[in-house]
This record gives sequence, C-alpha cells and structure tokens, in this order.
Amino acid sequence: MAEPIIIRKNFSIGQIAAEADDEFLFNCFLDHPALAEIREPKSPKMVLLGSTGIGKTAFLRMINKQEERCHSVELGELSLSYISNSDVINFLLALDVPLDRFFQALWKHVICIEYIKLRFGVDSESKSQNFWDRIRDRFQNQSAKRKALDYLEKWERKFWVSFDEAIKEITQNLESQISANFSAEIKKFSSDAGYQRKLGVERKSHLQQRLKRFVDADLLSELAQVINLLSEYDSNHQATSYVLIDRLDEDWVSGGIKYQLIRSLIEALKNLRRISDLKVIVALRSDVMERVIHETKEKGFQSEKYEDYVLRIRWDNEQIKKLVNKRINYLFRYKYTGASVFFEDIFVEQINKDKTINYILDRTMLRPRDAINFINVCLDEAAGKPKVGKGNVTRAESIYSENRLSALIDEWRPIFPAVEPMILQLKGRPEHFEIASFYTTDTLDRLFSAIFEHEAYLKDDVAGMVEKAINESGDSMLRVIVSRMFERLFLMGAIGLKTSSESPFQWFYKTQRRISSSSMDSTSKVRIHPMLYSSLAIIR
Repeated sequence: MAEPIIIRKNFSIGQIAAEADDEFLFNCFLDHPALAEIREPKSPKMVLLGSTGIGKTAFLRMINKQEERCHSVELGELSLSYISNSDVINFLLALDVPLDRFFQALWKHVICIEYIKLRFGVDSESKSQNFWDRIRDRFQNQSAKRKALDYLEKWERKFWVSFDEAIKEITQNLESQISANFSAEIKKFSSDAGYQRKLGVERKSHLQQRLKRFVDADLLSELAQVINLLSEYDSNHQATSYVLIDRLDEDWVSGGIKYQLIRSLIEALKNLRRISDLKVIVALRSDVMERVIHETKEKGFQSEKYEDYVLRIRWDNEQIKKLVNKRINYLFRYKYTGASVFFEDIFVEQINKDKTINYILDRTMLRPRDAINFINVCLDEAAGKPKVGKGNVTRAESIYSENRLSALIDEWRPIFPAVEPMILQLKGRPEHFEIASFYTTDTLDRLFSAIFEHEAYLKDDVAGMVEKAINESGDSMLRVIVSRMFERLFLMGAIGLKTSSESPFQWFYKTQRRISSSSMDSTSKVRIHPMLYSSLAIIR
C-alpha cells in the first residue's frame, strides 16, 4: 500500500526560467503545434514571438537538443559592443546615416558562416580550406558567381574563427574607409559634444549623401550573391541546418543601436530563406518587438510587413492543464511515489465554486511560466500537508499577484517609462468599469503627482501630455491621455477591453491584436485581469 502523499518543503514543478529548468523541461515537455511549425524547413515562419514566459526559449532548447545540425548563436560572442563603441559608427548614427544595410550584412555574414560550419563540418583551418576548394571547383567556370567566390576566397581560412574576429574585421574595413575620407569631421565629432547641433541643414545633408555611398557599398550585394551560391551548391540536400538566436532582450550590445540591429536581423532573415536547407529561428519578446517598432518607426519599419515570417505562440487552457499535470506527475513519481499523481490528487477541488485548476489558470495569461509560478507558491504554502487547501491557494495568490505586478512593470518599463504610475491608477477600482469613469480632474491630478515625482517617468511621452492637460485644463487632452493609458495596459495584458456594445471583451494575450486608443470612447468598458486582483486591491 502506497504511503499517503505529503507535500514537502521546496517541492516545485520546475523553474520559471527555461534555461534553468533542464530536468522538467526535457522530461515533461508538451508537444505544441507551434514547435512543429517553426522547425519545419519549408515554413516561412522564423520569428517566435510572444511575451515573457510563453515558451520561446523552451522551444529553442528542445530543437537544439533534438536536431543534429544545430547551433545557438551566443550574442555575447558577436562583439557587437565593438560596433556601439566605435567613434566612426557613432559618427554615422549622429548624422542619421542609415546603417540598416550594413547591419543586415553583418547578420548575413554571421549566419552564412554558421551555416557553412554546420553544413560542411568546418571546425578547423584545414576543413575551412577543404570547403573553399569544393566551392571553387563547383563554380569557378561561372562568371556570374565571381563576386561571391571573391568574397568566400577572402574568408577561405577564416570560416572557423570566432564571430567577434569576423565582425571586428568587417567593421574595421568600414571604419578605415570612412576615416580616410572624413577624418577631420570625425575628430570634430569626437571632441565637440555639440558638433551635430552646429551643422547646418545643407552641410548635414551633403555629409549624409557622401557617407551613404560608403555604407551602401558592395558588402550587401556580395553577401546576396554568396547566399545564392550556397543555395545552389546542392539543391537536393535534405538535412537541415538550424541556427537559433535567443536572448535579444538582454544587454548583448551597449548604446542605442540594439533595436536597429534587431530590425536589420529581421530584414536579413527574408533573404536567407533562399538557402533551402537552412532554418534560422529567432525568439523575440512581444515588448521588444514593440520597442523595435517604436524606435525605428521614422525609418519606415512596419511590423505588418513581417507577418508571414512571425509565429505567435498561444496556449489554451487544456494545453496548460496537460503541462501542469505532466510536471506534477513527474515531481511525485520521481521524488516521492511510484504512483501516478495529478493536480486533482493534491489540490482542493474547488475555490469559490470554480474548479481550482480553472481558478488558477484564470489568474494567468495562459503562459507556462505563470502557471508554474502560481502552483510552486501554492506548494510552498502547503508544505507538510497532504493537500493544497483553499487557504493555501488564496495566500499563494497574494504572493503570486505581487510577483505578476512587479514583473509587468519591469518588463514594460523600457518601452513605457511611466508604466508604474499608469498601472497603479487601477488600484482599488472595481474589476470592470467604463473608461468614462477616468475622465475626471482627479485622474489627471493623480497622474501628474505620480509621474512628476520621479525623473525616470518624465522620459515617457505621456508626461508631456499630462503637463499640457494640467496647464490648459482641457477635457479633450485628458481623454487622449486616458485612452493612451488603456491602450498600453491592454497591450501589456493588465486589462481586457470591450470597445462597443456589440463586441465581446478582448485580451491581447489571446488575440494578439492591438486596440488603438482611437478605437475607444466614453462607452468602452475595461476589465482588470484577475492576476492583479490581489496586488491592486480590486473590488469584486
């Protein structure tokens, strides 16, 4: 007869970060349709998009484990900080010289070299030479491939070197050309903080046109031909090489070029699809994509253009339940008992007339990380007991809700600096209300006091709008501010919106469709997400 179950201290169903969750990730992985689609070589989907905790890193780690020809690019090895610290690059950025094509060339070079290593087994100088011999013999009589062959010949002994050496060399080539022709201007820029302001419009435009010729030189066209050559080498080759890129949200490059580099990476992916046995997969957080759009919108970046290449990860209740049960069963079978144990065996059946599993999932944004975090806190609260009771769940909810509030603020602060005072405007409110209830001078006064209390909040464009509304005492600006605030809170997942009496409540994490502030009016309704009920003391 099996021993009664006792929940022990420090029991958990895994870590909330996939990179620290090997045991549960690989032993309890739940096949998801998005994984099969993103790894399919013929699928155009190359960007895994979703909020933090949705499973992007878990998918990439599983692909890396299962595919023989696969490499995860370590962004720290790319030496892109060299670029952000370059006087020449910063000179070009200060003059608004478009660097998209140059950045695209860097990404294409890095990915082509990684493909060559995987496809042809290049891991030494001798194998690098062997690869070059095979390519030269295959295409030497084709004059149309001359540029591509010249490019590869230049790198023939370097395909196996580290990425940082390659990126430094390419960047240094550009630096030397720019320095040889603009050394006096670069010296002025480096020594005078006001250099850019002192340039007249005509002088700046003249410099831009001259500099652009160097940035848009032959590098990108050469790489385009290299991609064509690699795609034609063996069109019947079946084994796919996978190049994975993750952690783009981290501090892998300093300075203000991060979002330009991400945009250029997305642009580069389209051309790389020509190599049929290469699959590049990039994991990108939704908030980072929003920042890319925000930072590069003046340069014509439109996310809609990339829909064919983007795959948004979505989970439903049943999938999350299966994942939770796999992890609970693994935890108790592996660490405690040989019998199968599932959620219903260790949790009280109902909370406030809802099934407990539904009560928990209603307080998530249907992401594995949310469910894992909530259940881990429940287990911790119930340590020493045979079951997680109602009191354990409600106490756990208080901790979990505070975690979610802090995580939302931390996640979105880089994009919306005043996100904290905005989300705290919901504190003590009913769980649902009309937007019109925020059209009050009290709302404006509270926003003004909160935003102008911290200098960091003033970087948000809403700060200027609030100040203008205070000074002008106009209702129209207040309505714009309120709509802009709810547009952001909707995007974050903190609220759902019902914009008309005919439409249902919508949640961004379910639909992945934005609702613009212009779509809202005084009759639009707001529903606060249950995950924030406790931390924001929501009235129910």
